[in-house]
Amino acid sequence: MKFRRFFGVSMAAVMAAGILGGCGSPKQETPAADQETEAAGEETTAPETETDGTAQAADGEEVTITFGFWGDTAEAEMKQALAEAYMKDHPNVKIEMEYTDGAGYLTKMQTWLTSNSVPDVFGLANDHFFQWKGNPVFEDLAPYIEKDGLGSDWDMDALAASFGEEDGRIIATPFVTKTFAMAYNKDLFDKAGIEYPTADWTEEDMLEAAKAITALSTADEKIYGLRWGVRPPEFYRNLYGDMMYDMNTFEMKAEGNEKFKAAVSLFADTISQGLAPDETSGAISTGGFETGMYGMQLSATWDIATFQSMIGDSFAWDVVVLPMNTKFNTRMLTTLRSNGWCMNSGSENKEVCWDFIKFLSASEEATKASQTIGIPSSVSFISSDDYLNDFGEGTAYDKKAFVDMLDWTTDFNNLGAFAEVNDMVKEQYELLLAGQVTIDEMISEVQTQGDAILSTAQ
Repeated sequence: MKFRRFFGVSMAAVMAAGILGGCGSPKQETPAADQETEAAGEETTAPETETDGTAQAADGEEVTITFGFWGDTAEAEMKQALAEAYMKDHPNVKIEMEYTDGAGYLTKMQTWLTSNSVPDVFGLANDHFFQWKGNPVFEDLAPYIEKDGLGSDWDMDALAASFGEEDGRIIATPFVTKTFAMAYNKDLFDKAGIEYPTADWTEEDMLEAAKAITALSTADEKIYGLRWGVRPPEFYRNLYGDMMYDMNTFEMKAEGNEKFKAAVSLFADTISQGLAPDETSGAISTGGFETGMYGMQLSATWDIATFQSMIGDSFAWDVVVLPMNTKFNTRMLTTLRSNGWCMNSGSENKEVCWDFIKFLSASEEATKASQTIGIPSSVSFISSDDYLNDFGEGTAYDKKAFVDMLDWTTDFNNLGAFAEVNDMVKEQYELLLAGQVTIDEMISEVQTQGDAILSTAQ
């Protein structure tokens, strides 16, 4: 079962909110724990996009536009550097920047909307778009994309699925996408006598390897075969292609959902059997995959920078696509962070705004820069050897695994009534892990409470 691709960026964890001057440096504060960065090199090829057309207005009179985005230290600096590069090429354009962390960006968006202070150009995540569909503050970018012929190297079906509305409006252009794959410790696989996972591996292979690697533990040293981190409550919602609720009809689909039950069981059983630590309420403080104490870890594109900087030569590692579930004939689905760039429909300088957006989404410079935090939006670029074999100064790994997972994605929602349902299900899941309820009791309660929450939300 294959799922369509979505191109864009996800919510990154980052620094506290701040206002940046047009060419100033980001305010340096401690990044949040779940930073999303990726180390990658610059010797690549990417499509070039002319910026002379709609920038005619930018070549004369002085223009100031505002730019809102999120990012941890590295991501914020990368986006700021792109804005500065644009200003260098258009000296009469001043870009005033405002950013916040990923968790705070939703609040920032709500403040902008309620105070009529939405920036001229701003970022948007696919999981936030659901809340603001149809809002007139978003300029329809479909005519701009068509006029400049930008869709030829983008997955336009995916873009419409992520940021399209029923009437054909497209309210964001793509930037990068972030997916999950499985990182694995080659040294622990060797020590356990287990073959390395390949693209056709199954969940049975994964569990067999997890058991063998966990068995390497000693009285003084605990080794886990798997590490899910804080992700189970995000992934079990739709791990195998049957979401626990319907976001269009506001109906719960927990009871009688064999795939949902299997997903919950997978995570709960591996934790209860000691194959993975329970980090449902927060990541453990002793470190993760980079410590060398985990055979496998559910990992995102932004984890690679940590692996490359911290593992060094301490052990050999690589990444592989998530395994196949043979019962449901599907690969485990990755949740997807897809982000793009929007324009305020009330902007007084739409031509300049569009030219800047075009630069952010389609220029060679932005395409190269975006690979440091995720998968760029250019279809031809991400399939090129220049991209797949570019690891900067870091360790080589199977970059294609993350790209291949674009065909096995599921959307997710953390807003409104669905956020309340998500929190409730997590509470029930924690009771299951604690042995206070059975999985059938958990699912029954999830259905009952979820029905009550969603029935008042329509």
